[in-house]
Amino acid sequence: MSLRKAGIDDINSIVKIEKISHEKPYWNESLLIYLFNNSMTDSVWIFEFKKKIIGFLIEQRCLNEISILNVAVDKKYQNKGFGKKMVSQYLNILPNNTVVFLEVNINNFVAQKIYTSLNFERVGLRKRYYNNGADALLMRFTKNSF
Repeated sequence: MSLRKAGIDDINSIVKIEKISHEKPYWNESLLIYLFNNSMTDSVWIFEFKKKIIGFLIEQRCLNEISILNVAVDKKYQNKGFGKKMVSQYLNILPNNTVVFLEVNINNFVAQKIYTSLNFERVGLRKRYYNNGADALLMRFTKNSF
């Protein structure tokens, strides 16, 4: 499995995975084109397995703080440990003294278990965060230099 920064040529694969991974997808082609062409803080990371894009992660960086805006894995590769491997690889490349935040659906126990196993801590709750009205847990990971 390999990790790399996404390019504009990856948009079709990203949109396809987004559509099949989420009940109500947020990221679409126009948002991603805007991100690639205009954003100085947002990046997309691609995860490949056997030279096939199987997932992606969208981040927003501000100095030593990162917000993970989206993590998605192709349905064919879900529940096989790829999501955890993807996030773990991503966390490993981050510089020391980085703090990472993300929101996870309060009903998504699988994702919560993955993030907790990767040393994310629950630090808050966002009421009615998702467009379906569900709450989100706010989680934090700190990468220290020791």
